[in-house]
Formats: sequence, structure tokens, C-alpha cells
Amino acid sequence: MLSSDARLAIVADIARALSANLAQETLLRLIMERVTEALHADRSTLFLVDEERDLLWSSIAQGTKHYDIEVKRGQGLAGWVAQTGRSVNVKDAYLDSRFDPSSDVLLGYRTRSMLCQPVFDRDGVLIAVVQVLNRRSGWFTVEDESLLSTIMAMAAIAIVNAQLNTTLVHNNLALKDAQEQLAERLAEIDLLFAIEREVGATGDLDAAIDAIIQRIAVTVPSSLCQVALATANGGMIVHRQERRQPGVQILAFATQIGLCGLAMEHRAPLEVGPALANLRALADEELMPFQPAAGLVVPLIVDDEMLGALAVLDRPGKHTGFSDADAKVVSLLSGQVARTLAVRQELAQAEREDRLAALGKALAGVLHDFRTPMTVASGYVQLMTREEEPAERAELAAKTLNQLETLTQMTRDVLAFARGEKVLLTRRVSLVDFAKEVEEMLHAVFAGSHVQWQVKLLDRGMARFDAFKIARAMQNVAKNAREALIDRKSGHFVVEIAGTSDELVLTFVDDGEGVPAAFQHRLFDAFATQGKAEGTGLGLAMVKQVAEAHGGTASYRDTPGGGATFELRINRETRSAGAADRSSTILPPQPASK
Repeated sequence: MLSSDARLAIVADIARALSANLAQETLLRLIMERVTEALHADRSTLFLVDEERDLLWSSIAQGTKHYDIEVKRGQGLAGWVAQTGRSVNVKDAYLDSRFDPSSDVLLGYRTRSMLCQPVFDRDGVLIAVVQVLNRRSGWFTVEDESLLSTIMAMAAIAIVNAQLNTTLVHNNLALKDAQEQLAERLAEIDLLFAIEREVGATGDLDAAIDAIIQRIAVTVPSSLCQVALATANGGMIVHRQERRQPGVQILAFATQIGLCGLAMEHRAPLEVGPALANLRALADEELMPFQPAAGLVVPLIVDDEMLGALAVLDRPGKHTGFSDADAKVVSLLSGQVARTLAVRQELAQAEREDRLAALGKALAGVLHDFRTPMTVASGYVQLMTREEEPAERAELAAKTLNQLETLTQMTRDVLAFARGEKVLLTRRVSLVDFAKEVEEMLHAVFAGSHVQWQVKLLDRGMARFDAFKIARAMQNVAKNAREALIDRKSGHFVVEIAGTSDELVLTFVDDGEGVPAAFQHRLFDAFATQGKAEGTGLGLAMVKQVAEAHGGTASYRDTPGGGATFELRINRETRSAGAADRSSTILPPQPASK
């Protein structure tokens, strides 16, 4: 049995070890060796608490062999101490019902006396159980219990530090893993952003696919990169870039063949390797110029629709295979390609539908505008059948021909508008005679309506312009006014023809509801309509085109007191359509002319 001085020396040795820079496992082993020596025991075991699994496990076992032992809470004397938090000192373990002899059986050992104590941290949380076995003389005393309690209070510092160190290492590893994942994610976002930017800068689908292929070639180098697009007739269009060939080739195939065709057929990714035999049989010579040793092929599917497939084949260099990271990037890119294809197809379909709708509106507008001259011409023909005087018949025939010429000219105007042409047939025009033609036109436009209309001629001079086109523009504005006033019990529409030495100013004023502010910026855009069931959106667009062809402008402003005011300003002497255009605008309200 050790003397008091010897025991104090052991405690001092443990204290010095705690302040030394020792590995945690080494420190705990040293402490347990000193516990065995101080208590004059055969061996000592330290069980650490595993909170996640709710059990104890042996950190250090003394003897000739090392064993890992796990003990459940409540199992054996150590488990009972862990469960109750109370110490136990047994003179003969086999006489205690709490004792579990399975460890003795495993280790080939015979436990007699046992001293077992809980170990708490400074917050009172159980962190370990210490077990000292077989005192070499007699059994463990009260002094032994006190000494063990003192030593384990010091050991608790090492155990807590070990747990903190383990937690710190785990957290550092988790942080490192998170940083790596974040870096990968940022790289993926940068890649997708670069592709989105490059695709957005392209004008059509082929250019977009080519941009994606070139980006793939940089990100995942390969000997051959392909994007196959499925066609409606069961074929495919292949965009292909070979590493040693400049540019992207576009090939058309009547059937879906090769590795891309195989991936599309099975609707599943395909990893090219030794398991795929006779790859040449899967591909056309033109599609696959070499026998690939490795590759990744991914179908492009959006909303269960098969759009095509993406393939990268053979890494350049000695190692032709692709890594898991390559597979992840290819999968990421395939999703981007699929989304690009889907969006481009939707845009193309929408554009086709818009064109058809615009064409339908244009035809509807033309047919609608044809009604007036056709009605007038029909009336003249009916009068001719009843007129016997040759002179009157000749006048009616001339008027009929004039209306037919109007129809012809209207057709030319629509075609010219569609082509963006600004061809003018200018001539010297008496504004007095022109005002009379405008009155006839307004009479036809407002026939059968309650609208009171008036033409104010404030300039009785001469001007050079395309009288027919200007009259057609005025007719479009008048029809808009009729539409705006059609549901009102009364309405007024005034046309004012005025001028300066340089300009001819045509002003149109109605007392309707005017144009909503939110729509005014689109007023002169082609196919833009507001509140008109049969509107085509071409009338004011053509007005703008005619005004600008005359070197002038078309503008709109709200009429003071309510209503709409349109104004056409054109050069008084227009000799060609080459005059510099001025922007058509929306103007603030101005006082009406007296």
C-alpha cells in the first residue's frame, strides 16, 4: 500500500501532465495508469458517455490486450452508476445483482472488488464513468474513494478538452466541406450565368446551341461534344464540335441514331465505357468519326418532353475517362441546355402565333377599311343603272372609278406599311379643294352616327404633299374618333387645317373620353389597341408613318375639358420621302384653337 506522500506525488504528477502539451489519448492513458498505481489496483477502465447512442464506451483498458467495450445505461455496475449518478464500492462483485459478468467472460478475467464513480463536468453533466478493479490487498477504502474522486475531478478537465477538441475538429471539417460545397456552387452559378449571358446575346436557336457547346468544351474538355435536337418527324439535328476541328458543325439525320439517339430512346443517362460493345454500330460514320473509349450522354427532357441529348466523349490526353465532378457538371449543363431549348421553342411558337395574329388583324383592318369605298362605289353603280343622261352616267362612272382607285391605293398603303416603305406621290394641292375632299370623306365616315363634325380651313393657300396618303391618315384618325364617340348620345369632331410658311398643321379634336395615360406611350405602335373590339392597331401606326414620310410628326395630347387631340405636322413643300424623320410624341394638353 502506497504512503500518503506517494499518493500526493501521483496527484502532483497528474497535475503536471494536465498542463503539458500531451495528446488527449496519451493524457487519459497516463491518468488511468496513475489511478491504478495510487489505488493499488489491478486495472482501471474509463468509460466515456456517448450521448447520441445513449451508451458508455471504453476509452482505455489496461492489461495485455486492448478491447473496445460498450455498455448501455443501466447495464452492469458501470451502467448503474451512469444511470443513477451515484458511486459504488463493492467488495465482491459476483455477490452484487447489478454486476454483469459478460466483460469478464470476454476478457478472461475475474472481477472481485470494484470501485466505480461518475465523472461530471463543471456544469454537472455526466461525461464519463471510471471503474477500478481488484484492490491487491483487501478491498477499496473510503480514502480510496476520496482519492479517486479528487483525481477524476482533475481528469474531467482532460475529458472536456478532448470532447471540445473533437467537436472543434468536426466543426472545422464541416466548415471546410461547406466551403468546398459553396465554392462548387458558386462555380456552378458562374458557369450558368456565363451560359445565360452568352445565350442571351445570340439571336437564334442555332447560335444559342453553338454558344453552349463552346462553353461546354471549355468547362469539360472532350474530343467530341454534341447536342442533338429531336425533330418532329423522328429525326435529329446535331450540333457537333471536334477538338481538332474549328467551329461547330450542324448535321441533319432522318433518324435518331448514335449514342444520343440511344439516350433519347431509353430516356436515361448513358455512361460510355467497356460495357458498351460495338459502339460503331450505334453511330453513323459522319456522326461519330472515331471509336470513343469513354463518354457521358444525357437526354434533354423538360416536362416529360424529349428535346434531344447532350454528349461529351473522350477526355483529351492519356486518360480519356470522366470523373464524378465531370458527370455533375455535364448533368448541370444538360439542365441548362434543356431549359434553353424549351424557352427558345416557346418564344419561337409565341412569335409565330403573334405573326399570325398580326396578319389576321391587318387583314381584318384592310377589309374593314374597304367597306366605305365599296359602299360608295356600289351606290354609284346603282345610280348609273337608273341614270339615262350620258353626262350624268359619265360623272357617276368617274366617281366609281375614283372609289376603286381608292381601294387600290389602300392596298398599296398596307403593303408599303408592311414593308416599311415611305414612297410619296407629291403634287401641288389647293387646300380649298383638299378641304372639300376631306368633307366628303368625313361624311362617309360619320354617316349614320350622331356625331357632329366640322372642317375649319384656316389656310387657303397651296401646299405640296401626297394628298391621298394624308387623306387616308385623316380618315384613320376620324374612324378612331367615331369609335370613341359611338356609345355617347352626342359627340363632336373638328378638323382644323392651318399652316405656316414651312409647315402644314392638321389638328383633330373630339370630346370623347380621351386616351388612358397608361396607354399613351404605345399609341402609335403597330398592333397596339385599346378599348376597340375590332381594332387592328394599324391605323395610328400608319398615320405616324405617313407624317414622318412627309418630314413631320404625329402627336397626341389630352383635350382640355375632356377628349382627344391629334396633330399632324408635315412639311409644306414635301418633294420626296427622304426628308429626315422626327419622332412622333405624346404632348401635354394645350388650349383649343379659337
